[in-house]
Amino acid sequence: MQEGLRAVGDTEALKKIVTPRKDMSERQQCKLLGLSRGSLHYKPVGDKPEDLKLMRIMDEEFLDHPTTGVLGMVEFLGLLGILVGPKRVRRLLRKMGIMAIYPRRNLSKLGLAKYIHSYKLRGLEITHSNHVWEIDLTYYG
Repeated sequence: MQEGLRAVGDTEALKKIVTPRKDMSERQQCKLLGLSRGSLHYKPVGDKPEDLKLMRIMDEEFLDHPTTGVLGMVEFLGLLGILVGPKRVRRLLRKMGIMAIYPRRNLSKLGLAKYIHSYKLRGLEITHSNHVWEIDLTYYG
């Protein structure tokens, strides 16, 4: 029964249902709703001001150099005199949703089968002008 109630509403909506009552304790209400009592009283902590400053600096650097990854960002911050480790930089970059642009693995593998088309001109003899037309889509400007 707890799973069914839990699936119906999100945690924030269920927290609003729990109220001080004489006939039912807070513990019983949380148990019926499938909430942990710890999450009922949890107040999220905001970002530290120094983290916000770091995120702003990293965002400006990323806009100028989008190929800079975690280690490059650590080095860049070190040149500015800010000593910070790669774990913290990685966490902040993930929080901002920033990911370096670089070639990924397996780029030489073929794509999905529905996008692979057979070569339609194989075995065709081109005998006169305007028999075969072609367009080049390789340039993307």
